[in-house]
Amino acid sequence: MEKIQKDILGELVYHNMKAMIADNVLKPGNKIINSEVAKVLGVSQTPIRDAINRLLGEGLVEQKKGGGFFVKKFSLADLKEFYAIRAALEGMAIRLYIEKLNGQAPDEELISLFNDFSYPIEDEQTIANYFKKDKKFHGKIIELSGNSVITAFNESFGFILKSYQQGLLRNPNDTLSEHLAIIEAIKNRDAVLAHELIVNHHLKTRENMDKI
Repeated sequence: MEKIQKDILGELVYHNMKAMIADNVLKPGNKIINSEVAKVLGVSQTPIRDAINRLLGEGLVEQKKGGGFFVKKFSLADLKEFYAIRAALEGMAIRLYIEKLNGQAPDEELISLFNDFSYPIEDEQTIANYFKKDKKFHGKIIELSGNSVITAFNESFGFILKSYQQGLLRNPNDTLSEHLAIIEAIKNRDAVLAHELIVNHHLKTRENMDKI
């Protein structure tokens, strides 16, 4: 029984630390102070160390010789590689999702995520909300694919999480129409078009990095 409880606690700590990295509570390049994280999460340092080892394996944390563990900071070159992988993964994921709908209505949350946005998207709060919806949209496409290999591959290597480290790499006023077009293709159950649109969506972001 005690082992089960420890396993559950370990999973909770791991997911909480991953969320802290995703939300920039643990910032890129910063050293992870075990005692501080343990205090925030209300646990001992043992599950913190275990979680760090898992995050190290996923490439979200790095160890510096003689200096402890740090949240890994990714370069634009790294991000370009992540977006190339995302184009391939999400392209197949969205195609699989649409093909398995079989006349059923698309996921309501997915197709309504951007309903509250209109041009121009300018104020900080709206942009921050758009950022959250962007992450939710792309994460759900992976989830809804129903393909355990795609889901596990993304979970293990964290391509989506890593690619958001520097925030939105394109202006929401440029990407909103692309998201809406992808959603329209989902609603029309056009798997081929949705695949093409989401691949182009990520490749445009990748190309845009050369201008940053």
